[in-house]
Amino acid sequence: MRIAPAMLAGRVVAATLLIFASLITSSFALPQLALASAAPAQCTKWSSTTQPPITIKVYRVSEGKVDTVDFKDYVMRVVSREWNVKQAALRQAGAVAVKQYAWFHVLHYRGGMYNGNCFDVKDTTADQLYAAKSISGLPRAVKNAVNNTWSWTMHRDGKLPMTGYRRGDNVGCAANAGYRLFVRSARKCADQGWSAQRILEKYYSATLVQ
Repeated sequence: MRIAPAMLAGRVVAATLLIFASLITSSFALPQLALASAAPAQCTKWSSTTQPPITIKVYRVSEGKVDTVDFKDYVMRVVSREWNVKQAALRQAGAVAVKQYAWFHVLHYRGGMYNGNCFDVKDTTADQLYAAKSISGLPRAVKNAVNNTWSWTMHRDGKLPMTGYRRGDNVGCAANAGYRLFVRSARKCADQGWSAQRILEKYYSATLVQ
């Protein structure tokens, strides 16, 4: 049986298309598999929204390494650097903000990697200022603020919101409240006698669960 040139051309074209389709599929599938294996879905394995993590992985930017740190020690060290203020209510509010900010980023991994090691947060102003100081040497007021609020969590729409905070503008008490805790205005609230609970709920538009 003779094969007409048109039939042969059709078979060649079909075979070529199959090979081309296979090459396209392979060229895109392989990098995706490699990418999926390189980037874990979560760095510190933790899923609870009622109990804080046990540890957290911190990228020490200047030191060029990733440390696995006891979570409560991490919170105390950050509070010591960022919320060692004289107003007790504001110090407690800051302790909750620090804890839940770090907790949120353990639950919601952003894909941070350094030298093949994943991390949840950086030790710079990109996240929270952290230094590996001795816990015993931290101010008693800081340790009390963390310990006394350790069971507190902020809830909004049934979820743990990300509790960001900034220095903020020099405005009146709660004038810029709503989604972040701003130190300069919240300090005025604390000076007016606001409790930590009132500060947190007002500034984050959320409910505090103790």
